[in-house]
Parts: sequence; C-alpha cells; structure tokens
Amino acid sequence: MRSIVGTCVLLAVGWPSFAADGIAYLRNIKPVLKDRCFACHGALKQESGLRVDTAAGLAKGGETGPAVAPGRAEGSLLIQRLTASDAAERMPPEGKPLTPEQIASISAWIASGAPAPVDEQPEVDPRQHWAFQPPQRPVLQGRRPDLRNPIDAVLAGEQERQGLKTVGESPRTLLLRRLYLDLTGLPPGRDELRAFAVDERPDAYERVVDRLLASPQYGERWGRHWMDVWRYSDWFGLGDQLRNSQKHIWHWRDWIVESLNDDKGYDRMIVEMLAGDEVAPNDRATLRATGFLARNYFLFNRTTWLDDTIEHTAKAFLGLTVNCAKCHDHKYDPISQLDYYRLRAIFEPHQVRLDAWPGEADLERDGLPRVFDAHLDASTWIHKRGNEKDPDKSRPVEPGLPASLGTDFVASPVELPPEAFNPAIAPFVLSDQVRAAEKEIEQKRAVLAVAREKLAQAERSAAEPPPSQARAALAVAERGLAAAELRPELLRAAHAADVARQQGVSGDELAKLVSAAALASRRYESAKAAEQVAVADQRLLSADEKTKPEAEKQLNAARDALAGAEAAVAQPGDKYTPLRASLKALEGPDETAESRNAAYPRATTGRRAALARWIAGRENPLTARVAVNQVWMRHFGQPLVESIEDFGRRAPAPPLKHLLDYLAVELMDHDWSLKHLHRVIVTSEAYRRSSSIAAADEATVKADPNNVYIWRRRPMRMESEVVRDSLLCLAGALDPAVGGPTIDPKQDATVFRRSLYFTHSRDDHNEFLSMFDAADIQRCYRRTESIVPQQALTLANSRLTLAMSRQLAERLGQEFSSAADTTFVDATFETVLCRLPDGEERAACLESLAKMKQVLLAQHHPQSDARAREDLVHALFNHNDFVTIR
Repeated sequence: MRSIVGTCVLLAVGWPSFAADGIAYLRNIKPVLKDRCFACHGALKQESGLRVDTAAGLAKGGETGPAVAPGRAEGSLLIQRLTASDAAERMPPEGKPLTPEQIASISAWIASGAPAPVDEQPEVDPRQHWAFQPPQRPVLQGRRPDLRNPIDAVLAGEQERQGLKTVGESPRTLLLRRLYLDLTGLPPGRDELRAFAVDERPDAYERVVDRLLASPQYGERWGRHWMDVWRYSDWFGLGDQLRNSQKHIWHWRDWIVESLNDDKGYDRMIVEMLAGDEVAPNDRATLRATGFLARNYFLFNRTTWLDDTIEHTAKAFLGLTVNCAKCHDHKYDPISQLDYYRLRAIFEPHQVRLDAWPGEADLERDGLPRVFDAHLDASTWIHKRGNEKDPDKSRPVEPGLPASLGTDFVASPVELPPEAFNPAIAPFVLSDQVRAAEKEIEQKRAVLAVAREKLAQAERSAAEPPPSQARAALAVAERGLAAAELRPELLRAAHAADVARQQGVSGDELAKLVSAAALASRRYESAKAAEQVAVADQRLLSADEKTKPEAEKQLNAARDALAGAEAAVAQPGDKYTPLRASLKALEGPDETAESRNAAYPRATTGRRAALARWIAGRENPLTARVAVNQVWMRHFGQPLVESIEDFGRRAPAPPLKHLLDYLAVELMDHDWSLKHLHRVIVTSEAYRRSSSIAAADEATVKADPNNVYIWRRRPMRMESEVVRDSLLCLAGALDPAVGGPTIDPKQDATVFRRSLYFTHSRDDHNEFLSMFDAADIQRCYRRTESIVPQQALTLANSRLTLAMSRQLAERLGQEFSSAADTTFVDATFETVLCRLPDGEERAACLESLAKMKQVLLAQHHPQSDARAREDLVHALFNHNDFVTIR
C-alpha cells in the first residue's frame, strides 16, 4: 500500500500548491468527491460516521478517525483507502477506482494543507430538492388585469421581470390548424376554416376547443402521445416465438384511447395500469389497462423483465431514475439499493396471462393480455452489485417505497372472485366455445359431403382416387364428424361441473355433475380415438413398401388406444378436462405444460394497488408535475423541465417552476382531468401566440433566444403519424373507425386507418412512419425531431403521397372543374396549408401550372389540366409548411 501511496505523492510533486482561498479545491477536488463519494458519505448517508462533503468533515473524520491529515498526504486515511490494493478495502466500492491523476490531485491538495473556503457549506439534504416538495398554487403575478387565464398571469410576471415583449396572436386560420393538429392529429377542412374565420362570437375559439376535446379523434391523438411515454409495443420474438410484450396488447391501446375520450382521471388511469386486476378483478374493460405491465414481459430473463418494469414505472409516473440504484445507492437522489429491491418486491409476485375475450374462443385469434399475482410467496433478494447470480440471501427484502419519499407501505391482500382465478366459468366462455364447436361440426359435415361425393365418383369410374382410398377418406370424415358432435355435450357438462365446484356445491349433486362431465369426456376421447384409427387405416392404405411397416405399427397403436378408450366409457371415473379460457405466459422457454396450466391463486397480494395509490396520491409531489410537463411539451414543443424523465437532484428548478406547480395543482384540483388541463393550456394567450419572429422585439429575441419564457410559440415538426394521417384526411381517404386489432404495417397502401393502429414493434413497423421519427419502443419520453433527406424523398416519391395527391386533386377538380387556375391555386393552399398564398407564391404556382400543361399537351396527355393540378397538390404536400405546426 505504501508504494502505491508513494507513487501518488511523487505524481503530486508536479502539481502546483493549492491557494489558501480554496478555489482550486472547489474546482479540482470537490467535484471528484461529489461524483464518487457523496452517495455514501454525504447529507443523506454517512457510512462509518464519515461525511466528505466539506473539508471540515474530512478533517473531522468518522469512526476510524480523521480522513485527512493536512500537510501529510501519505498519512491520510483518505489516500490509503483510495489506493488500497485489496478491492474490499479500496474506495469507492462501486465502479472503477479513481484515476492516478485524480488521486495525485487529492494528494497535492492534502500536502498543501487541505485549504478550503472558510464559508464552505455542506451538501443540502437531498430530500429538500424542489421536486420532492409538494407543489403549491402560487399567487398569480402580472400587472395586466385583463389576463383571465392563469398561464398568462404567471407568465406575465416572469416576462415583465425579464423585460420581454410578447408577439401577437397567430393568424386565425393557422391557429385553427394548430389547434386541430394538437388536439386531434388531423387538419381542419376548408369549411371549418371559413366558418371559424367569420364566427364573431366572443367564445368562438373556446367552442372549437370543446368540440375537438369531445371528438373521438382526441383520444387517438393523445393516446399515441401516452403510448410513447408508456412504451407501447406489440409482441415480437423470433418467428412465431413470443419473447417480448404480449399478443393482442392492442386491448391496452384501446383502453388508453377510451380512457382519454371518457376523461378518466389520470390518477385512476395509473391505478388501473398498475393494479387493475387488484382493484377491479372481474372487469375486463379495466383489466385491459394492465397491458402497461404485460408489455414488459421478456421470455428469457425474469430480472430483465422486472428491471424494465421498475425503471419505466418510475420514469413514466414519477420522473425518477430509480434504476440507478440497482447496483448501489443512487449517486444523486435519496434512493438506496435497498429501496430498489423493495420496489422489486412489490412486483415480484406478478405474472402475465392471456384470458378469453367475449366473442372469440381461440386465444390465438383474440384474448385479453393481463397481469395477476401468480407467486404470492416469491422472495426478493438484493443482488450484490446488481449481479442476479450473486443474491444476498441472508434476509429477504420486504416490499416498500423509497424510504425518503414514501410513507409506510401497507398492502392488503385481496380475496379474488371466482371468475378472476378461474376465468373459464364466465358464462360467455361456454357460449363462445360451444359456438366454435358447432362451427366445427358444420365444417366436418361439409368435409363429409365432399368425401361422399368423391366416393360416388370413384365408384362410377376408374378415375383416381380408387374406391378403396375414397372409402378410407369417407371413414375419416364420418368419425371426425362423430367426435365433433360430442364436443358441445362435453363442454356443457364440464362447465356445469366447474361452476358447481366454484359455487361450493357438494354431496350427491356435485358428484352427479362430475360423473356426467367424466362420462362426456370418456365418450369424446373414444370418438377421437376412433377417428385416429380411421386416419391410421387411411395412411396404411396409401403406404409403399418402405413406409408400410411404420404405418402398420401406428394402426395397431391406434387400435389399442381405441380399445382402452372404449373400456373407459364403461367406467368413466371422476376425471374430466375442465374448460380452458386462459393461458399463462411462459416463465421461461423450458416451462412444462403442467406448470403452465396450473390453477391460479385465489388471492392477490395487493402490493401493486398500494404502490399505485401512493404514486397517484395527492401527497406525492412528483406525479402531477411529471404529467403536466409531458402535456405541456407536446403542446409547446418544449418542456417546462428539460429532463422530462428525471426530476431528481440533477434537474435544477425550472425557470417557470411557478407555472409548473400552478398547473400541477390545477390538474389535481380538477379530479386529475387531462381535458381540463388541455383546455386551460390551449385557451391561453401563450398558446395562441404567433410562431413567427419577423415582427418580434429585437431585444427580446436576443435576451431569450430559446423562448424559455414563452414570449412566442415555437414551430413544431409533425410527428410521423400526423404526417400520414393528414395526407389521408385531406384526400378524403381516412377510415374513421376507432379501435380494434392491429393492422399489418405493410398494408398501408390498401388500409387507410389511423397510423396508431399499425402493428408497431421491434420487428414490425410502417416504413413511411419510420422515416419521420416514429416512436422508439424502448424509450420515447420525448420524440426526436430530425430533418433528413430521406424524409423529403419519402414525401416526394412514396406511393402514399402520390396516391393522396391524385385523390385530393380529383376532389378539388370536381369542385372547381370550370374555375380559373387562380381559384384552384387558392383552394389548394387553403386546403393543404390552411392559408392563402401570397402574391409571389400565387404567381409561381400559376406559372408552374401553365408550363406543366404545355409539356403534357406536347406529349398528347389526355388529361393535361387534371395532371398539372395533381402535380401542384403534390408540391404543396412537400411544402415545409405542411409538415410544420406553426
């Protein structure tokens, strides 16, 4: 150890002496200590009684004495621990050791007498961080008495203090386009533009706001926003193997859209997503919400699955990076490693399953992906340094909240209703399965009719197949039908026995129902065995010399099985196959069918419900702020808190903290209504301001170039879905249907649904959308905004743009068939860009139309006028103002 220390001292010789004022200490030493040492020896935690966030604390030391001996670097305990050769002794315990240069700098500082500012203050208690304090409704500031909107009142005071002058309101038609695209993701038509332009009622704008918020398109537009935040992804894997997310996860997407349209409180949405199965275990409409958790499913590694669940639950709802505490105490925020595993213990019992959905018996075709607590007694252990292969099994971790942020954690187990743990007893399950069985009977009857006809033809002629083969095929069809006709009876008998067991029926009545179900099972099994004999007989008939021995072997085995099945009919016993209306997701690729089909627990731990209620509780200082920040960013193109998924101590108090807090309280005071929040935002003067700076005050532009104080409206690039949906909408091709299964993204040339209905996963995505910054399924708290050549090429050359240009040109052509080109140009601008062209634009378009017509006429094009106008529409679809929300 001494040789290492000596080396560091030698390295330090070249360093200049530290000035007595401590400036160099603040610049070179304290940042290293803060980054690597404060987590264990700072305001929140002082291992071994040592605190290193001040030079005085280092000199005072801890349980083993002073950490620093001013003037003697080699004799200082701090240097000894930083340079220890034994990894168990060396500090810091996590991550890489300090570099030789860092240690040399610290040694030089100690050798210089460890000078520090006399007024050095210790680290502020992390729990006093601004975002960890409950938001308070601030007193509205601003001198203008005409400001009725609280956003404007708060902003006015800040703008006055900064000496900023706001720009005027956006032109009326561009404001309407902005509002439509923000609230519904679809542009207004010319009729809406003109009606709004002449509406002189004082509340004309507010009426439009209310109408758009009440439209089903609002839920689709903002559903896609929240799908970004909550990491919506359809299932993907390798081929047909489900490795990530869940099949039919689109039910969760529909729940999001419906919840927003119904203006369900944001707090209630959180509770249902995290614990819908615990708060409403029999309500399938609510159970859809747990797709939030089902989406995180990962086949191969439970820890990876739970890590994603913990990380993105915290980031999405709380704006906290708790994942940083998986391996060690959080370096910045008051979250310990124990806190991380206490959160894991909350999620430890849960598992994913697929329940039947009314109207469909086949889970492959449709089903409800949902979560439930499968392992009520599952233990959680701290993983040493985050290594799941090295758990500390000295004591299990109890579920709980971060100690510095949460209150006492009380989870109350919930006894579940029978349909929750045995979904097969639901009445619709029997009717759906019987309907499917009856459909199979009809199909078997059709097969039998064909087999009879083929036998008749074979007997009438010498054509292939020969009569013997036709008779064998007929036998298979007859026995297949006989088995199918027994299935409805089996289903009804098994369902009756299942229901009786759940209802507590006992004695002779239960025994009678069980016997009937057992007999129906034996009869069906016997009929299926007879069908297999017929199949084996047919196979033997068509076998050649090489395959005949194996075919004979299979026929004998089938006959033996039939004999056993027929004997079982005489003594059916009390065993029967219950109805299955649920399938648990594999807990690993090697899970057995027996484990997968085991009975579900009759209770749930209630842990996730307790967590959800804490997250959605009014006393939680983070949740409302994080939600407001997400909504604000999507309306203004810039968040109030820049680090949208991290409100921890690395996030400084935002310049408009008063506005953030006002809106957070406003959201909670109005039952967490997101529609109310939208209404407050979009009716503000701040929202309605122009995005142009052509007439802006020069001093304001210079003082606040990033528009921190919202003196203007920032232009925003359309998201990928809005680009495509707008093309369809303007061309009159958009299918307005809401909800339903996902659509193959390769069908975008024939299916004109809104873009959020395309299958979207790692493996499946729409190529057009991918060119325009589509959602990243791993993390999309904030979409990237890019302007790249591929986007221009896509708009110019894609089949979709060309087809929609033609369709819109035809619509406008029918309306203005005999009108002058000037009228057509104006109408096209108004339709596509929601504004009229200026003189220069109009002249350029007329010149272009004239030249194009001349070229087409020279080529003897049969529809030169129509084609030229189509090209004009196509050009405007490629205009920057089309893909920009101004």
